[in-house]
Amino acid sequence: MRPIDVFIQGEGLADIMVASTAPHHSLAEVLAALEHPILKEEGFLVFIEDVPVPLDPETIVEELLPLATADDAILVPLRLHVSHCHHIDVSVRFNGEDAKRRFPPSTTIARVHHWAARRAFHLAPRDAAEHVLQLQGSTKRPDRDVHLGSLTDRKICAVAFDLVPRKRVEG
Repeated sequence: MRPIDVFIQGEGLADIMVASTAPHHSLAEVLAALEHPILKEEGFLVFIEDVPVPLDPETIVEELLPLATADDAILVPLRLHVSHCHHIDVSVRFNGEDAKRRFPPSTTIARVHHWAARRAFHLAPRDAAEHVLQLQGSTKRPDRDVHLGSLTDRKICAVAFDLVPRKRVEG
């Protein structure tokens, strides 16, 4: 039985945590083995990346993987998110306008960027590709694979962004 890699992001976790587990372990067993103080707290929820509903901690890891055939050489890592928030209130500002929407904490910045640029502000694909999300009041531009819940302060389940142009090099 091949081990499965599990990548975990969450509120209060500075970096992505990586675990390797047997397919028959539960999510609770995987998280308990990491021995991180945040994962010892009561009331946190476990999400799969970009899925809106929390998982039962007793869910078996193998049940969360896509069906694999015997010919599959590589299993895609399981990407989880731990949070106390059921959802994150997101606000994006662009050209003096604000757009707001709720997302699960496991939503990636790439998905929020797509919603903001293409759906909320109706940018053409080329224009959308030339803009990034930047945390309001800072110069921090989270990577596309960062989960929204990782950007919360554990007290407020909200994040505010500006949609800004990428730095252009002209010459």
